[in-house]
Amino acid sequence: MFIKLLLPAILIVAIALLFLGIRMLIQKNGKFPETEVGRNKEMRKLGIQCAKAEEIKCRYDVEKNSACDSCGLL
Repeated sequence: MFIKLLLPAILIVAIALLFLGIRMLIQKNGKFPETEVGRNKEMRKLGIQCAKAEEIKCRYDVEKNSACDSCGLL
């Protein structure tokens, strides 16, 4: 029973990895798209920041005795 489930699962994963590899070879840059918020150009254009970067900025603003509008402190 376990083998009947394991073999199709391995086959599906192998096919997916094969297609990802072929896509990387065919694509112009051959890289996976950048999904990290801090490094994605499109997200930066929209003004979306990493949660960690926003927290650091907010804490810096609070330490300077000013209110941080983005996080609602003070």
